[in-house]
Amino acid sequence: MTNEIANYDEELAKLAKRATAVEKPTSSSIGVRAGVLTYNGTAVPGNKLECIVIASTHANLFYEDKFDPNNPKNPVCYAYCDDPDNEEMVPHPKASKPQCDNCSDCWANQWGSDLGGGRGKACKNVRRLAILPSDVQPEDLQTAEVATLTLPVMSVAKKWSPYVHKLATLYNKPPLAMRTVISTQPDQKAQFLVTFDDAGPVDVSLLGGLIAKAKSVDVVLKKEYDANPEPTEEDKAAAAKSKARGKKF
Repeated sequence: MTNEIANYDEELAKLAKRATAVEKPTSSSIGVRAGVLTYNGTAVPGNKLECIVIASTHANLFYEDKFDPNNPKNPVCYAYCDDPDNEEMVPHPKASKPQCDNCSDCWANQWGSDLGGGRGKACKNVRRLAILPSDVQPEDLQTAEVATLTLPVMSVAKKWSPYVHKLATLYNKPPLAMRTVISTQPDQKAQFLVTFDDAGPVDVSLLGGLIAKAKSVDVVLKKEYDANPEPTEEDKAAAAKSKARGKKF
């Protein structure tokens, strides 16, 4: 009987792996467009969100076209890694239009490659955070839905990285051991920055569950993007008309 149960467990594990391979996980999204915090499209009261940041990953995202809020598109090339100092970033296997074999040598990851003509990069080096509500209970951790927040480039360097170092220096703790208040502030260069303030340590009863949860969020943090649909003739005509209207003579 024991061997029979073991055989069933092995077969069930294979079936579970096969099922998760074709079913993409869902997660909530925290937005920061124009400096306004939103949760699944709804404005966060007071523009402040108290939460627990349980994990983060480095992400390189390259978009072919200029951002259009009325027609958002997926990146055509993207890459993830947890520690770029020890792990080379390469395009995700599901990227629809990889720009290079690796991010270090990629034209889009060089300063001055910005498609808008600026001094920045065409590929955006951002950070994606996995977040839980600060009032989550230990018994709910296993099934709690994870929300993701993609930080703009300048918010990473000016706010997120200093915050992580502050927690390590002052408290000898990683972000998942602290309650964090996320907000935004105006910025002359970036229009706005996403800010982080600590609101005290999480309850010790949560720590074991948070550590386990952090190990299971890769599939949400390292999102796979579908290829963008090919533009129709109507789309091309509308784009040409829009370009003609904006042309200066």
